[in-house]
Amino acid sequence: MFAVRGSAKFASKLQDALISAAKDDDFRANRGSHDSGWGGVWYSEKDQRYYRTTTPIFEDPKATQFFEKDDPIVGISHARLRAEGEPVRGPYDSHPFEAHFGDELVYLTHNGHIDKYKLGEKARVEDVSKLNDSEVFTFLLERVKGKSTKERLENAISYVREIRAMKGALNLMVMSTVRGGRKNIYYHCEYLDETKELYYSLYTLRENEDTAVMSSTVAYKLGLIDSTGKSRERKVSKCERKRIFML
Repeated sequence: MFAVRGSAKFASKLQDALISAAKDDDFRANRGSHDSGWGGVWYSEKDQRYYRTTTPIFEDPKATQFFEKDDPIVGISHARLRAEGEPVRGPYDSHPFEAHFGDELVYLTHNGHIDKYKLGEKARVEDVSKLNDSEVFTFLLERVKGKSTKERLENAISYVREIRAMKGALNLMVMSTVRGGRKNIYYHCEYLDETKELYYSLYTLRENEDTAVMSSTVAYKLGLIDSTGKSRERKVSKCERKRIFML
């Protein structure tokens, strides 16, 4: 997955890397594909595009043209690999998930695995088995207190830690748009298994007016990091863990 703020050309370059990474994940154990669907959202000054499908991103002809309209844009793209036992029932199981907080419209993507059953009561979900863990976390984000998206994220993440619901990772990219106002992107990296640092790390890229945060596999496909996760250029840096940042 990645989040971007910048030109459509820059976003399309990231999308091409995500398509390649989803088809052949270099850092995943036993490699393989992220083939459980994909989705994305972007805003420009005048337009919005929001798309979700069960078609793998590397098989969907719409994927390569997704960002090819307006300039500049703010957006997120995510290729899903469902956790074991999680549903794939339709496009609504693909990311990003959508939520409302007052005057804010929020889109959330997640890589990792959390125990959705532990979150069910707080998230006010009656039949958790019908939803995937990322969607349940989105409901949790709507239920917790907070005067801003960032504050809600902090409280939701704290709750996941408090009840020990994290099973793999809680890597998040969240876009918030206020009607008539600025679009903000927040990101967070946290995982349990230190042996999977290479797989779960996030990286930021800054090229003049273009900025992005991305999964390690996307950064690798772009040639920004080597096979050990080391940055190959000064404009690329590994994200600090257990903190919420704004892009």
